[in-house]
Amino acid sequence: MTPSGQEPAPRVVPGHATIRCRLDGPLVVELPADIRLRVIDHEGREFPLPAGKSAVALCRCGQSGTRPFCDGSHRTCGWKAAETPPRG
Repeated sequence: MTPSGQEPAPRVVPGHATIRCRLDGPLVVELPADIRLRVIDHEGREFPLPAGKSAVALCRCGQSGTRPFCDGSHRTCGWKAAETPPRG
């Protein structure tokens, strides 16, 4: 159960990409094994993805030395984020 009393969403759903907004952390992109992820810059060039991972963490704090990927800098820079979807 989540703090709100709801069941957490499944991490990987067949046929769907999942983007998790981590509390005070990165956006974590999780994909089923049959879907590939590409991260492209503003000029159309592809970033190499971290090898051997089933998920990719994208920086939200802007302080990562490996942008667009997260390197954990959010833990020490004081950045906060706690987005949740609208209730209803």
